[in-house]
Amino acid sequence: MTPAECIGPGTRNDNLRLKVADVDSWTGVRVTKVVLLALVALCVAHLLNAQSPAPPDKLEPIVPKLIIDPSSSSVSLGKAYLTVDPLVHKGKLYVGDYQLSVVPYFFMSERGTLELDASDDVLRKFLGGAVAVFTGKASNNKQGKPKVITGKISPSTKTGGGVTFSVQTDNGPMVFNTSYHLGE
Repeated sequence: MTPAECIGPGTRNDNLRLKVADVDSWTGVRVTKVVLLALVALCVAHLLNAQSPAPPDKLEPIVPKLIIDPSSSSVSLGKAYLTVDPLVHKGKLYVGDYQLSVVPYFFMSERGTLELDASDDVLRKFLGGAVAVFTGKASNNKQGKPKVITGKISPSTKTGGGVTFSVQTDNGPMVFNTSYHLGE
C-alpha cells in the first residue's frame, strides 16, 4: 500500500499535495507564455526594422499648389478671360492647363499648358512673403508658337495675395491682374 492510500482521500496531506501540483503546472504555463510572447515581440521588432526604408539624406520641401483665380483683360472692342487650373510644382516649374476665351473674337480663344518659373530663388521669396518676379510660357494646343509670360507675385498673407501676368501676343501684351492662394 502507498502512503496516499494509507492516508485516504480528503485528508489534509492529500489537499496539500494537490495544491503543490497545481502551483508547479501553472508556473510552467506562465513561463512558457512569457517566453513565447518575448519571441513574438522580437520577431515583430525585427520585421518592422527590416521593412522600414532608410531615412533620406535630404528631405524634399513640400511645395503647395498655386491656385490662380479667374481674371480678364481688355482687348480691342472686347475682353479676354483667363482661367487657370491649379498649378503643380514639377522640378523648377509650376505647371498647369489654362483656357483663354476672347469675346467677341472666339476664333482667338485657346487652351494649352502654362509653365511658370519656380526656381529656388523665386520660391524662397514668394513663400517667404516677399514680392517675386517670374517668367514662363504658355503653349497652346493648336501647335502655335509659345507665348512669353512675365509676371509678379505679391503675397499679402501666408496663403495668398496678388499676381499679375503679362502675356506677349502678336497684337501686343495682355495684362491679367488677379489673386492667388496656396492649396494642397
